Amino acid sequence: MEQIARQASVSKRTLYKYYPVKEALLARVLEDALDKDLKEYTLQPDPGAGFTAAVAPLLQASARWCERHPDYLLPYVRYRFATFDPRAASGDDPGLLPLWTKLIAVGQGRGEIRPDRPAEQLGFYFHYLYLGALMRWLTAPQLDLQHEFDTVLALFGRGAAP
Repeated sequence: MEQIARQASVSKRTLYKYYPVKEALLARVLEDALDKDLKEYTLQPDPGAGFTAAVAPLLQASARWCERHPDYLLPYVRYRFATFDPRAASGDDPGLLPLWTKLIAVGQGRGEIRPDRPAEQLGFYFHYLYLGALMRWLTAPQLDLQHEFDTVLALFGRGAAP
């Protein structure tokens, strides 16, 4: 944090005012990069495609993105798990959670996903399955990340089926 404060020409105290721990700063940097990359990614699923067909390409793009940022992801994912707040609205999340929630809501509207739980709740569940698969890959690098994401999608699809 001292090095970052020095490079940013701010006091360490000022930096800690906005980022209480270095992982919070790392989260901000990674989420900004992800947000920038997501804006370039066009999420326009085929209107006839189901939930799985809509999410699979996003998971493939996510795997490629994660494979380019492995050094920073482990502390980021640990931080996200440690700071999980179920009261936060998914729309406040700059990452993938709002996309999962949106696609789940569409799937619910099509009758593909059980309607007895709010899309926001199922979005959180899917997001943390996603982060769990990412954590597994980060701690066991011999695993194939795309295969881990495919497993998450299959598990969620079966569990969320009507």
